[in-house]
Amino acid sequence: MLEQATDLAGLVMFMESHAPGMILVAVQGDDQIVRSYGETASGSKQEPNGDSLFRLNSVTKVFTTEALVSLVADGAARLTDPLQRFADHVQVPQFEGRPVTLLDLATHTGAMPREMGEAPAGAEPRSWPTRNDRWKWISEYSLPWAPGSIAAYSNIGFDLLADAVETADGKPYPVLLKSRIIGPLGMGDTTFAPTPDQCTRLMKGSGLGASTACEDTSATAGSGGLFSTGNDMARWLRHNLEPSETLALGHAVYRQRQSLKAAIGFDEGTAMSGLGLGWVYLASDGARPALLTKSGGGVGFMSYAAFAPGRDVAVFVVANRADFGMFGPLVGAVNNMIGSLATR
Repeated sequence: MLEQATDLAGLVMFMESHAPGMILVAVQGDDQIVRSYGETASGSKQEPNGDSLFRLNSVTKVFTTEALVSLVADGAARLTDPLQRFADHVQVPQFEGRPVTLLDLATHTGAMPREMGEAPAGAEPRSWPTRNDRWKWISEYSLPWAPGSIAAYSNIGFDLLADAVETADGKPYPVLLKSRIIGPLGMGDTTFAPTPDQCTRLMKGSGLGASTACEDTSATAGSGGLFSTGNDMARWLRHNLEPSETLALGHAVYRQRQSLKAAIGFDEGTAMSGLGLGWVYLASDGARPALLTKSGGGVGFMSYAAFAPGRDVAVFVVANRADFGMFGPLVGAVNNMIGSLATR
């Protein structure tokens, strides 16, 4: 069934993306398929496969929130905890007495900007800002509105969230993520610091922000630093479909669109209906069921993950071309593919 559902649809997605290469992963029940298209780099004549490395970009954020809910389940943190609790002697701003909470950061409602500012000249992608940079910045930042009232997409907010998770657990964040999620799932190629062998398997990005760098990205571990492969993402998709009280914390919808004064930066192909912890919730639409989704873009790659809660179907796609103009149709094609597989 997965072969039929992804055959022509996957090829059309790849051709319309105009990317050098693309990897498509689909999971349904006990079945899975990893399809690859094109080239690992333009002109290389080398087809990608399930072990080809790529950048997840902002799909990283839902790994961050899973780390958070694992700590919540252990009693080491609460979603309602103020960021100030984990601030290491830095004063976190408030808005008229309303503090920024971990829940605010995890739902993009922490009144944070998208970025802290421009990276220094010569900085490698995803290597800035460092922890010291962002905590110095936040000590001088003023909140423009009350946390929880407006959703505005924020990368810096998720890096601060990863810092808080790190402080709550007492381990370096990459170690925490490996011990709690990546290691138990057997995701041996999902990392912030690719080895020389893994770097030889890295697809070459193209388009917006493309870079050949294969470097340690733990500075932005919360927002977009993860590298992964199609085979690893198949394991992760199946994991998100499994019944789990801990995962249910992350998959729940905490901010309904209609409860917000504004929602900025979430409507990629389909209008956002609500926000989970990192996840974007799309209400059902005709034959297509309700979805939890997460996208990523930059440094030469575009990625998108989506699954239908309770329907046992999930899809992930990554293309080694960063172009936001082609991203809407790619998102729509994945959502339609899930709709064709989740008919009840």
